[in-house]
Amino acid sequence: MIRSMTMILGISLSMLTILTACLPRSSTGVAIGVRTANDHSPFYIADKLGYYADEGVEAEVRLVPSNTEIVEAIQRGDLQIGAAPVTTAIAAIAGGAEIKIVAMTGRGSDGLLVRSDSGINGIEDLRAKKIATIRGSILDVPLRQALDQAGMDPDRDVTLVYFSQLGDMIQALKTGQVDASSNTEPFMTDAERQEWGKILFYYTDSWPDHPCCVVFARQDLIDRRPEALRKVLRAHVRAVEYANTHRRETAEIIVEYLGAFDADLVEASLAPDKMRIDYEITAQEVERMASLMHRYGLIDRELSADELLDVSLLEAVR
Repeated sequence: MIRSMTMILGISLSMLTILTACLPRSSTGVAIGVRTANDHSPFYIADKLGYYADEGVEAEVRLVPSNTEIVEAIQRGDLQIGAAPVTTAIAAIAGGAEIKIVAMTGRGSDGLLVRSDSGINGIEDLRAKKIATIRGSILDVPLRQALDQAGMDPDRDVTLVYFSQLGDMIQALKTGQVDASSNTEPFMTDAERQEWGKILFYYTDSWPDHPCCVVFARQDLIDRRPEALRKVLRAHVRAVEYANTHRRETAEIIVEYLGAFDADLVEASLAPDKMRIDYEITAQEVERMASLMHRYGLIDRELSADELLDVSLLEAVR
């Protein structure tokens, strides 16, 4: 079952829920916190199509307004499993959260958006421009890396303007407060469809197939209830496989759970050249992201693979 309450995300978008109550502690129940995003669709699919029930696990998928609230709820024990950008998970672990990354849920999907009349046609045109991003997020780290690779210092050659909501960044770009916005799907495809925006590039250009959102779990769930986590991951693998073979149906499910956009737009935003739903994850790519975050001063120390991940349960269900 899914609990939801209406929320507004900037651009007159009706979103869903706020986390309210703890799931009763039981030998089978788990609460899973997710966001309203294309690459969180495996959780919507598993919920709607009864995959958790098929596994015999009592799983409650909760749509939560922000990544920060997912991490805070995990730390309180209100949630046992969460999905959020890999950068969010890394920052939480660096800050002492007792969680481990246990699977992937999506790759790519983010990039740089400009106005169609901006005259900006390549990354080299961004010098001295204002770029909207969310500090330390999956919209920030790959942006900095792309600028680095183009020979620009992210802190000197452009002005990074920090926001906390995707919708506010879209509005700032539309009104000319910034020249470009680091953003994600389906917002970018929607901007192009409305003809006011242009996707300058995806961050997969500078880091092919880069990790975006991951699944993480409380350490005590991993230690004390591994079978419950295995069942959730088995349902997750099944839902990812469904998403990759039923794109139209997945788009319709996303629209249903988000309460926004339309199926044609979302289906277009799920195209393989824009993003990829996935469950596979490697220590090397997570360590690489953590190393970039340390380089850019977003975490205060390097983190080892053992601190960041535990993929043993995923390996057991693949």
